Amino acid sequence: MGGVEELVVLPGTVRARTPQETWEALSGRLPEFGITRVADLTGLDCVGLPVFTAIRPASLTLSTSQGKGATPLLAKLSAVMEAIELWHVEQPLPVAAVGPAAEVAPGCPVAALPMTVPYPERALSRMVWEWAAGTSLVSGAKVLLPVDLVRRRGQRPQWTPDVLRASSTGLACGNSRAEALLHGLFEVVERDVLHRDGQAGGRLRTLIDPRTVDDPHGGEVIARLAAAGMALEVAMVDGPYGLPVCVAYLWSEDYPVVFAGGGCHSVPEIALTRAVTEAAQSRLTAIAGTRDDLPGDPGSFDTPPFHPAQTAGLAPWTAATDRFTPPGGGFADQVTAVAQQVAHVTGHEPAALDLSAPGCPVHAVQVLCPGTRSRIRRSMPR
Repeated sequence: MGGVEELVVLPGTVRARTPQETWEALSGRLPEFGITRVADLTGLDCVGLPVFTAIRPASLTLSTSQGKGATPLLAKLSAVMEAIELWHVEQPLPVAAVGPAAEVAPGCPVAALPMTVPYPERALSRMVWEWAAGTSLVSGAKVLLPVDLVRRRGQRPQWTPDVLRASSTGLACGNSRAEALLHGLFEVVERDVLHRDGQAGGRLRTLIDPRTVDDPHGGEVIARLAAAGMALEVAMVDGPYGLPVCVAYLWSEDYPVVFAGGGCHSVPEIALTRAVTEAAQSRLTAIAGTRDDLPGDPGSFDTPPFHPAQTAGLAPWTAATDRFTPPGGGFADQVTAVAQQVAHVTGHEPAALDLSAPGCPVHAVQVLCPGTRSRIRRSMPR
C-alpha cells in the first residue's frame, strides 16, 4: 500500500498531512465536487465546539455534509471531506463484469453482504448484478464486488434486483489511500460493534466517569459541555476486534432531545472525542435544520427526560482503556493489522473499492467487510 507515511498527530485525529496543507490542496477546487458554500454553524449553539457544513445543491444524495473538529479549520476540512466522499460515491463506477456470482465471482461471499431482506445463498449466487473491481485488504488480491453495494437505488438500472443494501458505512476520504482505508475500517468496526451491543440490549457497555478522562483535548471537550449545562453519558463498548469503540449521549434542558455519537480508533482518547463531538455535531445539525434527511416534524425527535443510566460505580477512564496497546507503524501497517483482525472475526477478507477521480488531491474509498452489520435506524438505542 505504498511507503511509510509520516503521521501528523492532531487533537482528536491523526492525518497524513497538516490541516493547512490539506486545505491548500482543496480550497481552490471545491466547485469540482459541487461544493458551493462552506458555512460555520458553531455560533448557533451555546457549546462552542467547532462545527461546519459543506453545501452541494446538485447532490444526488445529501446536499449538506457536517463536520466537527478541535479547531475551526479541522471542522471545515471534516465537512468538506465528507462532501467529497459523497460526490465520489455518486459518480458512475466502471463496470468490470455483468452476471451472477456463481459465474462471475464465485469467491464472493454473497450471503454475508448487507441485504434489504435475507435471501438464501443459492438464490443470491444466481442473481445477475453488475460488478466492480476491488482489492482485498489482507492478501492484496483483485476481487469483484457488486456495484449495488455502493450505488444508491435511484441510480441503479431498473433490471437490477433490489436486494443489496447500499450505505455510507466504510465510505472515507483521506490525504492518502492508506489513511482513507484505515478510517473506513474504523467506521465499519464501530458500526458492527454498536450493532452487536444493540442486539445484546446494551450489555456490552462499560459506563465511564467523564470527570476521569485525563486526555487534554478530551477533557477540554467534556469541560465545554459541562459549562454549557449539558448532561453527558459515555461508555466503552466491548467488541471482538480489540479496538476501542465509544458511544456518547448528550442532553440539555434548553433542547431536550437525546443526541448520540459513536467513535472507533486505535487510540482510545480519539475514539472518545469522536463519539462525544459527533453527539454535539448532531445537536447542532438539528438546530441548524439544514440536513436533507432530518424529520420535518419536531415531534419525531426522541425527547424523553434524560436520567443517567448509572450515577455510582462509573469506571475510571484509565481502568476502562488500559488494556488497549498503542498502534504501531504507519497508516498502511495499521490497515493491514485491522483488516486481518476483521477477517479473523468475520471469516471474510475486507475489500475496498477505489473511488478517487483522476487528479483528485485526496483519496476516496469504500471499505466493504462481508459478515459485518450496522444499524438501519438513525438513532443509537440508549
